[in-house]
Amino acid sequence: MKSADDDFRLGVPGASGPATVTPDLSRQRPDLADEPPELRPGETELGRPVQAPVDLAPLSARDLAALQQLDDEQAAREMTEAEMLLHSDPTGLGWLGWFGSPVMFAFLVGITGIFGIFLLNQTASLLQTLAAVPEDGLRWTGYAGLALLGVCVLYAFLRFVLIYIRLRENRQLRLQGVKELANRTRLRWLAARKSHEARAKIEQYLREYPLNTERDRRLLAKLNLSDDAIAQLKVVRAELLDPDKFATTEHWFTRFRDGFQSVIDTAAEARVKYWANRVWIVTAVAPNAVIDSGAALLYTFAMLTDLCQLYNLRAGRTGTAVLMGRTFFNAYLAGQGTEWEKIAEDQYDQLFHEAMNSIGVGMSANVVGKIVGKVGAKVTTGYLNRVLLIRLGRYAARLLRPVARE
Repeated sequence: MKSADDDFRLGVPGASGPATVTPDLSRQRPDLADEPPELRPGETELGRPVQAPVDLAPLSARDLAALQQLDDEQAAREMTEAEMLLHSDPTGLGWLGWFGSPVMFAFLVGITGIFGIFLLNQTASLLQTLAAVPEDGLRWTGYAGLALLGVCVLYAFLRFVLIYIRLRENRQLRLQGVKELANRTRLRWLAARKSHEARAKIEQYLREYPLNTERDRRLLAKLNLSDDAIAQLKVVRAELLDPDKFATTEHWFTRFRDGFQSVIDTAAEARVKYWANRVWIVTAVAPNAVIDSGAALLYTFAMLTDLCQLYNLRAGRTGTAVLMGRTFFNAYLAGQGTEWEKIAEDQYDQLFHEAMNSIGVGMSANVVGKIVGKVGAKVTTGYLNRVLLIRLGRYAARLLRPVARE
């Protein structure tokens, strides 16, 4: 039979004896009573390590750096996406915009070289023609006219360059992009930030727009902005610069585009047609390719200067290269108009003869047919130059608008 001595554990009662009392070590060692037990790393007072999953372990410095890099990359992607949605590409190059600037500058250099060679040949031919004129008065009159045309073209070009350099570069905004950002939940905070930045830029543009002095008023009056239009611009600008006037940024941008920018667009269209009509008349009556090209350059630079002053902005690098390339290309086509005039003259003459023969008119219509063919060919080539200048002017206005048309 099992006795109490068989169970040697302290404090555990045996089968037939009293429980053994556990000795109190604090009474034997008073110096250890107030000291906490010494624990090994990872142990608790219960005498076992903390049980925790490996994934919940504290992050190291390398882990924190990797997470920060991922956050920066995500923020950069969202910023890029927001910029693409908010800022438009007024040049119309689309995906070519990634390398559009080098391509367009290469095109500009090429077309400038071609036009320079053409203009040099035509000028040399014109000088030979003037040298062959027997009368000194007519010869020197031709020399003076050619020099005057060159001076006018050079003056228009230098005036355009000086005004163009002083203006601020345009970064066109898309209202549709702001709406698209607002509709994306994960980009709403970025939409609010970008909308605020865009509004600040337009407010700076409004403050810098020349409406304050009498000199500004006279300049705008020359650019087809009437007194009523200038007064409207001032009223709308005061509304837009009032921070408590509009409840939402979308309404603010809409008011700017419809109340301020649209007035400038109307004046810009009038200036484009003004210079287009003049290039039509001059190139229609010009007797030489050099005069056609010179007139095209003169009126193009004058038109671009007016548009830059109206919008008080200049285009970006790619837009500038496109404008200059199209300017020299149009001047080259204007100089080639004399070759097309011969074809058009023959066609008009033939059509006139067929019309006269159908009604029974014979020999008396020959002289009239020649005149009709000559005049019709001149008017046609001049009108083509007008169309080219209008297209260029509207393209320039699209580049210079602060807010894109939807």
